[in-house]
Amino acid sequence: MKSVDPGILPQSHCSTFQPSEFAKENLIYMTWCGHYYCTSQYYMDRPNYPEALLLFVRNGEMDVRYGGKAFTIHKGDILLIDCRNPHYYRAHDDLEFVYIHFDGSNSHALTNYLIELNGGPVFRQESNMEIGKELYDIALMHEKGTIQPPLQVASWITQILYKLSIAAVPPIQEDSPISQAIQYILKHVGEPITLEELSQLTNFSPYYLSHLFKKQTGYSPSEYIINTRLEKAERMLTHTRKSVAEIAYEVGYSSASSFINVFTRKVGCTPKTFRTQHQSGNIFISEETEKF
Repeated sequence: MKSVDPGILPQSHCSTFQPSEFAKENLIYMTWCGHYYCTSQYYMDRPNYPEALLLFVRNGEMDVRYGGKAFTIHKGDILLIDCRNPHYYRAHDDLEFVYIHFDGSNSHALTNYLIELNGGPVFRQESNMEIGKELYDIALMHEKGTIQPPLQVASWITQILYKLSIAAVPPIQEDSPISQAIQYILKHVGEPITLEELSQLTNFSPYYLSHLFKKQTGYSPSEYIINTRLEKAERMLTHTRKSVAEIAYEVGYSSASSFINVFTRKVGCTPKTFRTQHQSGNIFISEETEKF
């Protein structure tokens, strides 16, 4: 299909898709894909559009406004935006790009999460060329009339978003300050742990440590401490005969009531109910052989 938008050159092509009802309700799905060659007459200026956009620049430049900021993106750059927000982009002469629009289950939440992780909608990473080739191949394939099953499309889009997340936040290195903080939390989970202690351990300010910790793990330090305590509590509830009060003290709570309140709020049921639902018969691992 040929686009009729001003500034789109004749060799360009695009494809549109109508998702199945199953895909609409359960999957991430693609709504458009294309390969455009543009002059400076091509632009988009929209207050909102219901889908997300992933775009790879194969050649040339494009001016972008998004999230109250202006960017110029170049050959090799990837642009990811939630089009429900106001957005503007205009081509320079000789622009070439490939793109997909996508929507569906959690697509906007994932898009905005990645933009936040990356510190903006423009991705400049080594994985860009690989993703750009995939977008080119998908546009060419659909121009030839190929049909892909919904699960295959959903998996492909998810993998691209995963590649962007790895590029934006590399895996935590074993001896990094964040790894040291994590190991300290795991070792001292039954004790009071403060942000100041973790700050001294890593030689980061509390503010910067909190920012970096959340960027690399997805959790604030306090969230990670709570989750680590609850995970240990869940194992103890399932595999030991210890009382709820005993478990509360072992995972760092000063009283059983405070532990029960946090557990119920985060897990969705009381510790007693959790134990009933998850224990296997009356068989428990002995306390002497427990390892947490």
